[in-house]
Amino acid sequence: MRAIVFIDGNNFYNKLKELCGNEKRYRLSDFDYAAFSKRLVKDDELVEVRYYLGALKRQGDDKTEKMYADQQRFFAKLQKLNVKIILGQIIQHPDKSFHEKGVDVRIAVEMIRLARENKYDIAYLISSDTDLVPAVEEVLKFNKSLHYVCFPTGQSFGITKAVGRNITLLRFEDIKTFLLLKK
Repeated sequence: MRAIVFIDGNNFYNKLKELCGNEKRYRLSDFDYAAFSKRLVKDDELVEVRYYLGALKRQGDDKTEKMYADQQRFFAKLQKLNVKIILGQIIQHPDKSFHEKGVDVRIAVEMIRLARENKYDIAYLISSDTDLVPAVEEVLKFNKSLHYVCFPTGQSFGITKAVGRNITLLRFEDIKTFLLLKK
């Protein structure tokens, strides 16, 4: 079956960081998304890996300039792995905190659009966002399979209920081979 992996980037990164816990010896920004996705889909034909993330805007101050430069380096790594990057926005609130906007909508719309265009037979969704339940239900109406991939903490029971048995719970043992050690 033709497979597309949909990764909610910020969600995945934060759950990965949580899962690694005290394992400070790994560089999470160097996670091998391509190899991970190939292992995830097993015998299915991996058509594409899609990584959704809010894009930082340059604002001229030291903090956002460093964050912007780090994000650009990360995007370059994803591109080398042939991972398609789909951007939402990141906005800074008056309290100086940053919030992602539009990413879940992009995931939902593209899961449905690509199902309608018959670009895949099975979607692998990596997210813990219950807002995606209506999109999951819509994808299933196109007679597509949907495999939910999540971490034990933060599992969306709404998505779990919608997909039934098609679930992979990621443990540290499942992901450690895709992490690079810090030098």
